[in-house]
Amino acid sequence: MHITFICTGNTCRSPMAEGIARELIRKRYPDSRITVSSAGLSTFNGIPASQHSVDVCEEIGIDISAHRSQRLNPEIASDTDLFAVMTRSHAQILEQYGIPREKTAVLGGEISDPFGGDEETYRGCRDEIREAVDQLLQNVASQNESKGGD
Repeated sequence: MHITFICTGNTCRSPMAEGIARELIRKRYPDSRITVSSAGLSTFNGIPASQHSVDVCEEIGIDISAHRSQRLNPEIASDTDLFAVMTRSHAQILEQYGIPREKTAVLGGEISDPFGGDEETYRGCRDEIREAVDQLLQNVASQNESKGGD
């Protein structure tokens, strides 16, 4: 099962979600065969994660400093089993791209964009993401168990 976290620029929310998910998978679901990545709908490739995103993830022991943005492309889309998006509008854009609605989940109802905010704004966003990613992984892991594997 491959999950791709999607936001607009792939420099704030989706890199935090990807980093948090990697850590949760490593600690709680090491045998699950769940893999994760992230991408943006409106970005250029190669942009580093925002410094506030890096800093607030570092506070909880997650290093996303090596992250570089990537724009969603057909290869990423074909390798993805589930798109975890930050907003309903991201889900609508994916649907316009031809991605079936059942392959998309909106994290936590919606995760607001911290872009341009202060570190406290990013910290709040990180905590929302952590809770939503935890719930998503619990659901995915239990579905995988009931299906008997992948």
